[in-house]
Amino acid sequence: MVASDNVSFLDSWAAALGGHGTLIRRVRQLDEVEGTLSGRQPAVLLIDLALRDLNGAPGVAELIAFSPSTRIIAMGHQPSDDEGIAVLRAGARGYCNVHIDPRLLVKAVETVQLGEVWIGRRLIDRLVAMVGNAAAVRIDAECGVDLDVLTPREQEIALQVGSGCSNKVIAQRLGITERTVKAHLGSVFGKLGVADRLQLALLVTGRTQTSRRVGVPSH
Repeated sequence: MVASDNVSFLDSWAAALGGHGTLIRRVRQLDEVEGTLSGRQPAVLLIDLALRDLNGAPGVAELIAFSPSTRIIAMGHQPSDDEGIAVLRAGARGYCNVHIDPRLLVKAVETVQLGEVWIGRRLIDRLVAMVGNAAAVRIDAECGVDLDVLTPREQEIALQVGSGCSNKVIAQRLGITERTVKAHLGSVFGKLGVADRLQLALLVTGRTQTSRRVGVPSH
């Protein structure tokens, strides 16, 4: 599904994707987006962040509740690191410019369908820096993320993921097996409501900050 109140964007995105045997549904209003997500549950949603009444990243988070299995790619008019991080935290799986090259748009959709994340190189660098810096910052107890729902061991592992550590490194540091690390991570994902390591790292770094496939190792 492609969603925008700008017909030229809808035409461009649909033209780029329609030639690959993909059924494209075009919608121009938020209530149509919500209705389609609730009913058809499309595999991927490309949504214009300027769509009337969407309200940016918070609106993206609300849309996910209608169809958690739908991969959302947020389309920005003037992409920025802050907006990109906000939509990723909201649950989007990709972040692109509304004027993206059609060939790259196809690749972005294919990437998120494979369970990966599509974002620009500059934003990847920003995320890597955030994850790296988080290791040196203490948890701010007044932040919104409640790590207290985790066991002490789960908290240790979550913070290690936020520091950019792989399962192998975490296992070595904590003196446990990689299989045990994976089991703890499964529990952490469930308790914190995140889908993968990227979202966990974003969540953890968001708490610890005081004020294609990204660099969050999976093994």
